[in-house]
Amino acid sequence: MNPQLLLTSLKVQDENLGSLVELLEVKKNAVVQNNYAALELSISEEQKILKNIEREESNRIKIIKDIASLYSLPLQVPSMENFILHGKKYFTKELKDIEQIRKSIAEKIETVKNANTQLKSVVDFSSSLIRETIKMIAGQGKRALVNKRV
Repeated sequence: MNPQLLLTSLKVQDENLGSLVELLEVKKNAVVQNNYAALELSISEEQKILKNIEREESNRIKIIKDIASLYSLPLQVPSMENFILHGKKYFTKELKDIEQIRKSIAEKIETVKNANTQLKSVVDFSSSLIRETIKMIAGQGKRALVNKRV
């Protein structure tokens, strides 16, 4: 077990997050364009990508545990921070590459957060617009556009 496996796992995770970022853009466009079929497809694909991300995260944790036991690293929690802190003297070369990929992953996670915030805003606005439209069309009193008695 060597840090190259961890590096490979992080690269796969970076690619997974890149796919998620692209898909969230498609999802946002589907919502804005009111394209229900594209939205359903993007949600389905998003679920697949999220499962891949979860699977790779489990794999990364297993790799860190295996490396820690092989090199007798005192990791209380199999996190990247602990691995980097305790593995500096063993994996100097690999840690530079790992840090670069972690930076890329962090940027993609930030992009995902921003896209989710934008999607939430669009959905909230759409929901309030629909609610107000229904009130206007079938509301009570003289202000209603449709008379419910008819």
